[in-house]
Amino acid sequence: MAAISNIVVKKNDNVTDVTYSAVEGRSGDNPARWKAPALGATPATQPEVRVLSRLVPGTERGKVVLTFMYPYSTLDTTTGVTTVRSKEMGRFEYTGDNEIPQSVRDEAASQVCHLMASAAFKTMLKELAAAT
Repeated sequence: MAAISNIVVKKNDNVTDVTYSAVEGRSGDNPARWKAPALGATPATQPEVRVLSRLVPGTERGKVVLTFMYPYSTLDTTTGVTTVRSKEMGRFEYTGDNEIPQSVRDEAASQVCHLMASAAFKTMLKELAAAT
């Protein structure tokens, strides 16, 4: 099982790195959590990733659920109060069978990650529309 560590990704400019700092590892029913402190002044205004994993009862299947939250906040210059106005949110769920050979799972996991990082997938998310 992977130990939690910081995750570095590129910003939209494909040049600047953003670090999602490890907050806590998964334990029991609690997901592993990461935050991007450089992108928000307070915990409520920082993007967050959560990953939960569990076995599907009565099967050989395991499930991994990733949720992503990216807040939009504004600063009231009169009061100095920052308010989260809205959030962009995403959820990805992956179910795998423990009876599948590891080489097949490795290939499937690599392909889905590459698809999610592809220009086509990024465009669909940016436009909030599936390709036509």
